[in-house]
Amino acid sequence: MSELINILSYEGEGIDEVYDNGKWLIAIKNWREANTVEKVMRLEIHHTTDQQFMLIHGKACLLLAPTDMDDDTVLKVQPLEIGKVFSLPKETWFNNVLSKDCKLMYVEGHDAIDNSEYRPMSDKQRASLKELVGDLLD
Repeated sequence: MSELINILSYEGEGIDEVYDNGKWLIAIKNWREANTVEKVMRLEIHHTTDQQFMLIHGKACLLLAPTDMDDDTVLKVQPLEIGKVFSLPKETWFNNVLSKDCKLMYVEGHDAIDNSEYRPMSDKQRASLKELVGDLLD
């Protein structure tokens, strides 16, 4: 029966785009050091596509900020829950913090990489992360 379907997975560190049909893609994101409270340095925004996140295993939270953020904007934290889809609208700054055992799936428009922008978090924002995330990942 498995010859009728593709079974896709990713067990490595970081991100792998496991499916892309030219319109939208599915990626699996596992823990990597860049997504720890101590190492997350920047936020990302997609200008033309929404993005959906679904936590499969472990713990994760989204860091969020409005389009017009500046260096003094206080980031919001949204914990993810296993089995629920969190739909992030385009034009929202984001990143995520993951527990070491995390497996996260996300879906986005195929052209997300082409309509993305990155900006470093301010020292003030980075300094507040540990307090904002707190014990959500313990």
